[in-house]
Amino acid sequence: MRIIAGRWRGFRLTAPAGDVARPTTDRVKESLFNLMGWAWDGGIAVDLFAGSGALGLEALSRGADRAVLVDTHPRSIAAVRDNVRRLGAEPWCEVWRMDWAQAWTRLAERSWDAGWVFVDPPYRLGLWPRVLQAIAQSPVSIRHGVVCEHPAQVALPEAVGRLERFKARAYGDIAISLYRDAGAPGGDAGRRGKLGMADERGGDEA
Repeated sequence: MRIIAGRWRGFRLTAPAGDVARPTTDRVKESLFNLMGWAWDGGIAVDLFAGSGALGLEALSRGADRAVLVDTHPRSIAAVRDNVRRLGAEPWCEVWRMDWAQAWTRLAERSWDAGWVFVDPPYRLGLWPRVLQAIAQSPVSIRHGVVCEHPAQVALPEAVGRLERFKARAYGDIAISLYRDAGAPGGDAGRRGKLGMADERGGDEA
């Protein structure tokens, strides 16, 4: 498992110990980012089910201003922190130990907008509709889009509130659905500047 492109291309990432996460394979990750394109006009990459932090750190490598990496499990958080430390990416990352809903509420409370949002929950939980609904109903503006990784046999909706699906591809058993914020304003979304590294607790341990 490695970073595919950008300033940290080729960097090998640490996976969480045990089976607490289902890492996105390099092949699917490369296809995912090719589908997203290089529309990185700044903004925050938000990875709501970070696991190792691979998707958020890939986005940071490719030009996101900064990354917010969220997970509930202590072994996932340990892997994320290790990868961030070895990359020297602490000034551009926040690591939040809490669940996705608490994290999204925190983003809204801080009046932060997002560039890309990654939604890759444990498949058994089937959380994609709930997460999309929460994003659609929140005041957080999405500059580029929301990326859902899901089983190919799971059909996601074409639209959820202000979110509209504009790309969808299947790669074997895995599918990628991209949503854009139809109501996102133009101009600069998300505050500029560097963030300090933090491991903030806000939810129960898994």
